[in-house]
Amino acid sequence: MANKMADKKKNASQSEAATSKVRGRDKEQSQNVKAETRDREDRKEREIKESKPVKRESKQSSASQGRFRRLRNNRIVRFVREAYHELRYKVTWPTFQEARTMTIVVIALSAVISIILGIADLGLTRLFLLISGR
Repeated sequence: MANKMADKKKNASQSEAATSKVRGRDKEQSQNVKAETRDREDRKEREIKESKPVKRESKQSSASQGRFRRLRNNRIVRFVREAYHELRYKVTWPTFQEARTMTIVVIALSAVISIILGIADLGLTRLFLLISGR
């Protein structure tokens, strides 16, 4: 009986050691993966920095550049630029088929509502004429 208990303890300690080795390997692998992703990101950043075109000095004088900056920072001009950017790059426009379908639905609903309102108007007009005695 004592030998069985000793064997169980021995097996338990061996399985704990095996799981800790597996955990250690998992930690090493995750650290390796993190290091590799950091390296990739660093490489991408370097490539982006290297691929950017170098700014060249413009032929404009500093006075005309200042006027251009003031014009760009004008509230109205800034609003128009931001509106254009939003419409161009942030709005998801419908496809032609979606736009056509939605247009047909709007026209059909408008026709149905106009018929309903026309019938109600005709009925109320007749009711008014009936009550007024004309």
